[in-house]
Amino acid sequence: MAGFFGGIGLFLLGMHLLTDGLKLAAGRALEELLERSTSTRLRGLAAGMLITTLVQSSTAVTVASIGFVNTGLLSLRNALWVIFGSNVGTTMNAWLVAWLGFSFKIDAFALPFVGVGATLMLAARGMRPRALGQALAGFGVLFLGIDVLKDTFSAFGEDMNIEQFIVGGIAGYLLLVCIGTLMTVLMQASGAVIAIVITAASGGLMSIEAACAMVIGTNIGTTFTAILSAIGATSNARRLAASHVFFNLVTGAVALALLPLLIGFLGLVREWFDQPASPAVMIALFHTVFNVLGVLLMVPTSAWLLRTLARHFKSREEETARPQYLDAGSAAIPDLALRALRMELGRTQTLTTECLAGATARPAGEPAIRRRRETLKALAGAIVGYAGKMNAENLPPTLVEDLARSLRVLQYQENATESSLQAAEMAGTLAELAPSLHGAALAFATAADSLAEAADTSRADFSSERVELLLRETEDDYARLKEALLVAGAHAQLSIRDMQDHLRHASLLRRAAEQTAKAVRFLAALEEGSPPPQDNPTAVDDAELA
Repeated sequence: MAGFFGGIGLFLLGMHLLTDGLKLAAGRALEELLERSTSTRLRGLAAGMLITTLVQSSTAVTVASIGFVNTGLLSLRNALWVIFGSNVGTTMNAWLVAWLGFSFKIDAFALPFVGVGATLMLAARGMRPRALGQALAGFGVLFLGIDVLKDTFSAFGEDMNIEQFIVGGIAGYLLLVCIGTLMTVLMQASGAVIAIVITAASGGLMSIEAACAMVIGTNIGTTFTAILSAIGATSNARRLAASHVFFNLVTGAVALALLPLLIGFLGLVREWFDQPASPAVMIALFHTVFNVLGVLLMVPTSAWLLRTLARHFKSREEETARPQYLDAGSAAIPDLALRALRMELGRTQTLTTECLAGATARPAGEPAIRRRRETLKALAGAIVGYAGKMNAENLPPTLVEDLARSLRVLQYQENATESSLQAAEMAGTLAELAPSLHGAALAFATAADSLAEAADTSRADFSSERVELLLRETEDDYARLKEALLVAGAHAQLSIRDMQDHLRHASLLRRAAEQTAKAVRFLAALEEGSPPPQDNPTAVDDAELA
């Protein structure tokens, strides 16, 4: 048992040193390759294979891809093929074990790598040479671990056969798949499990068929890290993790169903390429063939997979961005269509008030405002398209006017959201105010926040009269803050530049509040069927918004 655990430990240590060393030595090159070389399905597949082969870790490529999708650097469509390619690239690990671990005297082969690598790690000055030394040392330690495992399993193989403890038939193969999956999840290194399987099969502890079943399990086990990486990530990142799980489960199921046929086919392939009839080569060949088979299966199904993923793992923003009341059936009935439009505008009004409230908060909630702005943009596109369908019908003049007023509400909401976002972006760059200005600034922010809360038409206690009252209070507080800022600038309590920045910030908040209140004014008139309100836009000093 000491040899077994020691061999695993050496292999895992070597894999860790090799992977980390290669990533450090490459620097940003691998990330840049991943970003730039994924414009088509074929290039994405090739990039996934190449990077995984270089860093010897499909998990690292999968997690990096999820991270890139999460930050918007990589599209879901392109990342999908990077993930598929990484599954093929990871099979190179099995070939390294098969070719080098069983074709050379391992200690004579591995020890020089350890010596050269350790020398570079200790003596080199630059980070990249030290990282390269770490990778070389890890490469050598990895094969020393294989050597220990090979000797351990050779000793066991004469007296024990693992398969005698496992039932025959499909149930036995399923159990072996589960064992391979569990070992990969626990060890977090499919390469280590495959090395164990190859050395066990080469030592006579299990048949090639049983070893191949366990290799299928290692592929499934690699999905665990992807699932963990997607927790709390964006909806696209969760979709990418789900595609990784789908690929490995489907590929594993097909490989298990075709296991006897694949083993027979691999025997013919081995003869064609004049490869030795060793368990190591057969297992490595099986690992490659069934992953390539999985990629071929994904070619006709990838479009369906993307559509299916798009319907699932939706974020709150994506769900909110879908119209709830606009449908083609009601568009043909003008009165129903206008009612649906008003209800949808009530939803966009809630988004608008949330943006204004976020802009008045301290600190300002810029990321949340930006998400709501994108949601409102998506809804605005749907509303405008719906209004276009209505406009194509023969509408009575009064309904044409109502439709125009509805679109004006949407315009006010978009203006308010943009001003809220600009104010939030400025908030983090503003200089600290003098204590004498805190009261005026707080009063203005509080008034705007109160207006935002009252202007949400979905509230049970909504009152358009209260919104008008709060708008006047906001205007009064804005005027007092503006006067205080000008006095502070004149008395050198605030630099002229800082004074101008604070004036611009206050003016943006004021405009957001004003546009929000105007949207309420028109929405309330539409709901009540009253004449359109008189639109007297409040003058805004261009110098403050410049």
